[in-house]
Amino acid sequence: MNTSEVRVLLVEDDRTSREMLRELLRIEGFAQIRTCASMAEAYDEITSRQFDLALLDIGLPDGSGLEVLKLLRESTNQISLPVIMLSVDSQSDAVVACIEAGANDFVAKPFDVTVLMARIRNLLLIRQLDEDVNIANERYSLAAKGANDGLWDWYIITGEIFLSQRWKKLLGVEDEHLENHFSSFIDRVHSDDIIEFNRALRNHLDGVSEFFEQECRMQHKDGAFRWMLIRGAAIRYENGKAYRMAGSMTDITRRKVIDPLTNILNRSAFLDKLDLLIDAREQQIIRSFSVVTIAINRFKMLNDSYGHHFCDRLVVEIANHLGKIVPASESYARISSDKFAFTMQSGMSEEELIKWVKESLVKPLKVPLVVNERELHVTFSAGLLHETSTYKYSHDMLRDADIALHQAMQKGESAVTLFKSGLEISLKDRLELEEDLFRAIENNEFRLFFQPKVNPEGNIVGAEALVRWYSERRGMVSPAEFIPIAEETGLIIPLGSLLFSMLCRHLAEWKKQSLNTKVAFNLSGKQFMSASLTEEIRTEMEFFGLSPADIELEVTESTIMSNITEAAQILHNLVSDGFTIAIDDFGTGYSSLAYLKSLPFHTLKIDKSFVDDLPDGGDDKAIVSAIVSIAKAMNFSLVAEGVEECRQFDYLKELGVNNFQGYFFYKPMADMDYCKLLQEQASK
Repeated sequence: MNTSEVRVLLVEDDRTSREMLRELLRIEGFAQIRTCASMAEAYDEITSRQFDLALLDIGLPDGSGLEVLKLLRESTNQISLPVIMLSVDSQSDAVVACIEAGANDFVAKPFDVTVLMARIRNLLLIRQLDEDVNIANERYSLAAKGANDGLWDWYIITGEIFLSQRWKKLLGVEDEHLENHFSSFIDRVHSDDIIEFNRALRNHLDGVSEFFEQECRMQHKDGAFRWMLIRGAAIRYENGKAYRMAGSMTDITRRKVIDPLTNILNRSAFLDKLDLLIDAREQQIIRSFSVVTIAINRFKMLNDSYGHHFCDRLVVEIANHLGKIVPASESYARISSDKFAFTMQSGMSEEELIKWVKESLVKPLKVPLVVNERELHVTFSAGLLHETSTYKYSHDMLRDADIALHQAMQKGESAVTLFKSGLEISLKDRLELEEDLFRAIENNEFRLFFQPKVNPEGNIVGAEALVRWYSERRGMVSPAEFIPIAEETGLIIPLGSLLFSMLCRHLAEWKKQSLNTKVAFNLSGKQFMSASLTEEIRTEMEFFGLSPADIELEVTESTIMSNITEAAQILHNLVSDGFTIAIDDFGTGYSSLAYLKSLPFHTLKIDKSFVDDLPDGGDDKAIVSAIVSIAKAMNFSLVAEGVEECRQFDYLKELGVNNFQGYFFYKPMADMDYCKLLQEQASK
C-alpha cells in the first residue's frame, strides 16, 4: 500500500508525543494524518471521516482510548481498520483489555520507534492483502455471475463439498437442504453418463489430464435431466496427490438438444423423447407408437450445385413445413444434415400409416419450395417403423427406422418403406462389404481379366479390361455387387487408379514380348469427372513407356450426359492427348444426335441388351440398324457386345458391324491366357 494514501487517526493527549509521532509518520511517507488530543475531538473525526489506521492513547483527559476503540469497532473490524493502543501502563490487564476490545496491537511508552513502525507496516500489509483478496473474490463472483455458472469446491480427502447458490438453482434445489458431501453432486449424474464422467475425473485426479471437462446429464428437481458442462481443476500436494478440486457447472441443454440451424430438436433430444415414450408404454400410459424418418433426395447433389448456404435455407424451409404437417402432440427432430424424424401415437395400422405418410407428408412436401427467391422442386423418401412394442432402447428404434429409410432411398424418389425384420441384415452385409472393399484396395486383391474383341474374320483386334475381385474372406465377388458400392462411396476413384496402373503394367510387359494390342479401359463416372484424370493417366503411361495409342478409354453415355459441358471439355483434352474414346452402352441413355456430332467420339458400343434377341426381336433389330446407320454416317467404329450365338454374329456382320465381343468368341480370361492368345495369333 502506498503510505501517502493511508489515512491515519492519531489520538494522543501529550503534545510532545503527538508531534513526535506525527513527524515520524511523515518521515515514513504518511501524508494524511489527523491528530486529536481528546476523546471529543476523536469522536468528531470518527463520525465525519474514514481511516485506514488508528493510533490511540489509552489515557485521555475526557475519557479513555478504550471507549474510542469500542466506538470504532461498531463499524469496523480488525482487518478493515487496524488499531494500535499506546500507553505508559504496560500491565497485562491493560493489554488484555485492549485486545479484547478489538485492538490489533499494544505498544508501551516510551516506545521503540523501529518496532512501532514495523508493527504499523505489518498491520497495513495484512489490510492490503485482505483488500486484494476481496477485490479478487468480487471479480471472480462477478465473472461467475456473468457467465451464469454454478460453482463447486470439493475437499477430496473428507468428501465435503461446497455448492454455490447458482449451482443449486441450475438444478432447481436452491430452496432445499443438500448435504455438504460429494454424493450430493455425483448422485445426480445420469446413469448412462456416470462411467465416462468417473473415467474423466479419475484421469484428472491421477494427473493424466491437466484439466477436468465433461459434458453429462444431471437430474433436475422436476425429474428431467439437463445437459451440463462440468469443468474443474485439482490442487495437489508436492507429491502430486490431489487434495482439493474446484470448478464450475454450465447449463448447455439448449446446445445439446436443439439443432442450431432449424431450431427444432436434434438427434440426441429425439432419442430422449423416444426413451420417455418407451417408459410411458411400459407403464401402460400409452399403448404404442411409431417412428417415421424422412430424407431429402439428392441432397449431396443440391449441396454441390447450390452451395451450403442455399441448402441450409432449404433445410430450414423443410423444417418449417414439417412443423405445420406433424401433429402438435408429436416430437420431431433433425437427426442428420438431410434427415428428419418424428413420432406418431395415432394407433394407425401399417397400411393407414403408409397412406398417411404418402398423402399427408411426402406429397405435400413435393410442392415447390421457394428458397432465396428461387423455386426448387424437392422430393423425399420415408422409412417407417410401425411396430415398436418389443423395443427397449431408443437407439435401436431409430436405427431400424433409418434402415427402412435407406431402403426407400435406394428404390427411387418419393418411395416409402416399412421396416421389416431382415432389412437390418442386408444393410449390415452391405456395410461389411464396403469395409472389405476398402481393405481389398489397400491389399490389392483385384485382378484384370481381358475379353478379346474380334473383327468379322475372327481375328483379335484388341480387348476390354474387366475387373475381378478375389476376396480372401468372400472368394470371388461379382462386379455387379461391389462396383455400385464403390461408386456410391467414392472408392471407385482409388480403385480405378489401381486398375489403370495394373493395365499399364500388363501392356508394358506384352510390349517387351513384341505383342502389340489395344485395350479398352472403362472410366467410372466419378473417375471421368475427376479434375486430376488427365494428369494421372498421362503420368502413369509415361512411367511405363506407353502411348495413348495403346489404350482406348470407354465412358458410359449416362456419364457424359450428366454434365455435358464439363464432359465435352474433358473429352477434347483426352483426344488432344491422342486417346480414342468409346461410348459404352450406347442406346441405353438419352443422348441426341446433336451431342454425338459435337463430341469427339471414335467408337460406339452396342449394348448387350439390344443384341440378346437378335435377329428375332423386331424392336431390337430396328434400334441396332439405326445405331449402325448413325455410326456409318458419322464415321464411328462399332463394337457389338454380348454376341453369344452364330446367328447374332451373322446378322450383325451383314449389317456392317466391324468389331465383336462376346462368349461366342471368347470369355473374359486372365492376363496370361490373353497373352498366349496374342502369341498364337502372332505366330500364324
